[in-house]
Amino acid sequence: MAVVALWLALLALLVLPASASAAGSAYVVNFTDKTVSQYAVGTAGELSPLSPATIATSEFGSFNVALTPDGRTAYVTNAGDTISQYDIDPLTGGLSPKNPPTVGGVVEPVGIAVTPDGRSVYVGNQFSQSISEYDIDPLTGGLSPKAPATIATGLSPVAVVVTPDGLSAYVTNQNSNAVSQYDIDPVTGALSPKSPASVSTGTTSQDIAVTPDSRSAYVTNLDDATISQYDIDPASGALSPMTPADVATGMNPSGVAVTPDGQSAYVLSDSSVVQYNIDPQTHALSPKNPATIAAGASANRVAVDPDGRSAYVTNLNDDTVSQYDIDPQSGALSPKTPATVPTGRTPFGLAVGPLPRVPTSKEQCMDDGWRNFPQFKNQGQCIAFVNHGP
Repeated sequence: MAVVALWLALLALLVLPASASAAGSAYVVNFTDKTVSQYAVGTAGELSPLSPATIATSEFGSFNVALTPDGRTAYVTNAGDTISQYDIDPLTGGLSPKNPPTVGGVVEPVGIAVTPDGRSVYVGNQFSQSISEYDIDPLTGGLSPKAPATIATGLSPVAVVVTPDGLSAYVTNQNSNAVSQYDIDPVTGALSPKSPASVSTGTTSQDIAVTPDSRSAYVTNLDDATISQYDIDPASGALSPMTPADVATGMNPSGVAVTPDGQSAYVLSDSSVVQYNIDPQTHALSPKNPATIAAGASANRVAVDPDGRSAYVTNLNDDTVSQYDIDPQSGALSPKTPATVPTGRTPFGLAVGPLPRVPTSKEQCMDDGWRNFPQFKNQGQCIAFVNHGP
């Protein structure tokens, strides 16, 4: 009997899906295919397709994806004036549509951000000069409009970011060359304009990133071949230009991301990644050595995984994601093996997140310990998972 038990245990390990040993999950929105490609993130940061490899979004195409901090829910902005909402499987990272699968209240939504407390979502409406704001149901992860449901921005809001301290939100307005800036109500999560309501950027502002300490922000300017850099006032959260206010990049800068340690920033420029050091005192950008590394054709958006070991870039005209290792000392990028993985057609936005933790013993579920695992509603569900699995 002991031999049989050991054989069965070994067999169980052999038949586990590849994603069960993953370090996280990644999602890429494919505009032309109207799908999200979903991947397991391996222990070395490498991407491998889940099964199924894609899941449907909107019949009109989709732009960006954002994840809740607890790893339970994903949201996708759709050109058909909706937001798709998905549950994330706590073991595999696979997506499945919520009920309902979409919510409205948006007009050509592009940018999307979730607050660090997982209670609110903000969406930039490119053609209506507004931000839609939603509450997140703490049990289901479903969205419902706040009151008010929208708040005004500048012309063509395209990217939204929330500071890691959860106090401020910023929106790039590509046709008014400005960043709208908002306070976040600590109770309701509703937005209200700061004073001033906006600050200037370069020409045709695109993406925006904030440092992990909520002290600095960076905005890419498509037609200026620059990135604007700002200090964030620690009391008010208002932006003010650094000295210098702008730093040169390559042509047509689009996406920007900052590493979790706050030491490096990456900007996409045509078919390359421009990489910068972030000064530990001033937070000003300076080029790394080398200053650039190759990406695919029309590199569009960049994301860094939560542990800061890997970076990923969507390539619009290659239908691929480039994947890189991040040097732990210098922050410089180097291609993984393989250097790219296939996506659907016209990959636009992407997001990377860890899988939710799961309990391994009944003791972890007891004495309110089940609350540490947001996929469970009570202690009984937690213990049942330990006893029987998903």
